[in-house]
Order: sequence, then C-alpha cells, then structure tokens
Amino acid sequence: QLSDTLLRRAVVMHMRFLRPPRRAAAPPNANLTRRYASSARLAALVERIPVVTPELPAWKRESLELRERLAAHLSKVYPEQLTVAQEGPDRRQARLRAAAIIESEGAREGEGDRTGDETSLDRKLAHRLYLVLREGGAWRLPQVDWSGGAEAPTVRQCLGEHLSASCGASLQLHWVGNAPLAHLPAGEAATFFWRLQYVAGEVEPGAGAEGHAWLTKEELAERLDGEEGALAREVCGPFD
Repeated sequence: QLSDTLLRRAVVMHMRFLRPPRRAAAPPNANLTRRYASSARLAALVERIPVVTPELPAWKRESLELRERLAAHLSKVYPEQLTVAQEGPDRRQARLRAAAIIESEGAREGEGDRTGDETSLDRKLAHRLYLVLREGGAWRLPQVDWSGGAEAPTVRQCLGEHLSASCGASLQLHWVGNAPLAHLPAGEAATFFWRLQYVAGEVEPGAGAEGHAWLTKEELAERLDGEEGALAREVCGPFD
C-alpha cells in the first residue's frame, strides 16, 4: 500500500513538470479599442414574438391528413345507438359559448390586419414583428451614438434611455443576452445591434420621430436601406 501511494505521488509530480506554463492574457488590441471607443453607434432590434402558432407547412398537413384517414380506416365502427347521445340544453349552450370564444380570441387575423394599421401589435399574429421609427423621412431602427470611457454610461443605460425617450417610457422590454447580436463596420465607426423583446406597453414616438411601425422580417428588410436591410434578413426570425 505504501509503494502504491508513493507511485501515485510520483506520477502527479511528473505531470506537473510536463504541464505547459500558463500564458499571461494577451493585452487588448489598442488600435481596435481606439477605433470604436469614441465612434460606436447602438441600435435596438425590438422584437414581438408570435402570439399564435404559425401555420403548418403543406407537407405536414398532408401527413396529418393521411394518418387520420388511415386511423379512420382501421378503427372499429360501433352502432350509432351505442355512440350517439342526446345533447341537453346545458351542454349545447356550453358548446356554443366555447365556439364563440375560440372564434373571437383564437382568430389568426388581428384588427391591424383588417385595417392595414402597421402601428398596431394586433397584426401578423403568427409572425415575429420588429419595431422601426420613421425619422427624417426614412425608416430606421431605434439607435443612438455612444462614446466609451470611464465616465460614459454603460451600453444598457445609454440605449435604454434612448428607447425611453424615442419610444415612450411605458414600453417594457427584455434584453436578450449581454452581447450584441451583430455589428456593421463603416470606416472609423461601427453600429452594434442588440436584441430586445417586447413585454408590455405602447409605443409613443418622441421628438424627432414622425411615426413607428411593427413590421415582419420581409417588410423590415424592404424598409431598411443597404446593409441594414440585408442584415435583417439574417438575424430576424423565424428560427426553425
């Protein structure tokens, strides 16, 4: 037993000598830090998640119909006097009430779809919607300049204050992660995009904003210009 203990200790000491020395963390790239420290721009991709489940694809519907036909073909048929029951007034009233609730609350088309109101959240219920503001005659995501430094506010503080000022203080949002989802370099400047999810509240455009809209991925890519439109096609859902 003593020899086994000594052998294990010898193996441990040997492995320690063979272990490569730890390297000190590489210092940050000073050029990269200076490049974006005073010329960064923060943009918010505010997302409303789907309210209802999306439509099934054609192949999925065909598969389900085939399974239902096969199950009906293989099922045993009992006489109607054993399976059909008289529906009483209470049960009939409950059935009609449930059907009315499903028709009114479970509709796949919202009021915004019927009226064509893009400012309404009650539209495109099965799709993800994204918030855009109209400023200076152009559509753009909510965004603000940010200068880094010891005295500068954090990214969340800076972008959060801008969202409250440009979209209304009642808008409640949830930050998805602590890192930007993408960035677009442009010479000495760069725009960093952060994903936020809509929780509650109404959008109240602030000074300088001519209006707002909740758009689907395809609509957003068409409204945004240049690289931002191409980026929207990549980072926006659905995420199947």
